[in-house]
Amino acid sequence: MIDATARDVSTLNAPMAPSRWERLKRWQFKHRHAVEGWSILTPILLYYAVFFLFPVFASLFLSFTKWSGLSGSPQWVGLANYQRFLSDATYRTIIGNTVVFAVSILLIQTSLAIVIALMLNAKIWGRGLFRAAWYVPTLTSAAVMAQVAFVFISPADGVINMVLRQLKLPSIIFYTQVDWMRVIIIAYSVWRGVGGAVVLYLAALQGIHPELYEAAQVDGANGRQLFRHITLPLLTPMTIFVLVTGIIGTAQIFEAVMFLSKGGPANLTNVLMLQIYQDAFANQSLGMASAGAIFLGLMLLVFSGFQMRIFSRGKVME
Repeated sequence: MIDATARDVSTLNAPMAPSRWERLKRWQFKHRHAVEGWSILTPILLYYAVFFLFPVFASLFLSFTKWSGLSGSPQWVGLANYQRFLSDATYRTIIGNTVVFAVSILLIQTSLAIVIALMLNAKIWGRGLFRAAWYVPTLTSAAVMAQVAFVFISPADGVINMVLRQLKLPSIIFYTQVDWMRVIIIAYSVWRGVGGAVVLYLAALQGIHPELYEAAQVDGANGRQLFRHITLPLLTPMTIFVLVTGIIGTAQIFEAVMFLSKGGPANLTNVLMLQIYQDAFANQSLGMASAGAIFLGLMLLVFSGFQMRIFSRGKVME
């Protein structure tokens, strides 16, 4: 009897096993920081998966198929779309146009941005107004800016042709002149995009300590030497950033060609982004459009990697 009573008392005093709800609460408390972090990240990751990962993989799959996007189901054609993309003369011309526009716009825009930033960094009256004036085209709608450009190049009543008529010179039909249209598209793109690069270079210039210039001037350095040996090397990190991000933007040129030339004449000003749009919605060939998108993405990776390799490890400063 004594032993049985002792066992009963020890059983009553033994702690009860926690319930499932209590174990869950303990686990949540122990991992509360991880739970809070994943609770914040989950909506962002879902958005990223739905609007980025899924379109990328869907585009990759469709690039190996033939499909109008309206009826039927995709038909597997393998590498046929890529072969056509690389062998067709029209697409090769479009790829060449894209490279020419991207490199030309990037070089002119970056060089001009450095010059403008140096001028706007000087202590002049109303420099805040000038800074805003250079940045306004970047914020303005591409369609609105295209209409402004159209005022200058219109065949009938454009500003340029009106001036030419006043000078007794023949008018220029810009839409039939390939070289002129390329110049106009490049100038329009530089006009729209230089403001962002100017702001970045202004921030980089204001981060250079004035003591460096003062010390160099004490040693007898002139303005050209200050720019070559102080300003330009210290702007290298920003230049790398501007070039890498710039090639991504300029290679995706679309609005300038769409609004000004529509790819003409004879696709000689057409670019990859416009052709992707036309393949998808005008030609109803999602396979070719997806192949063009994948090709453009790979081309941007190659350009960006090439630039990073050139400017890495301080080689640009040697």
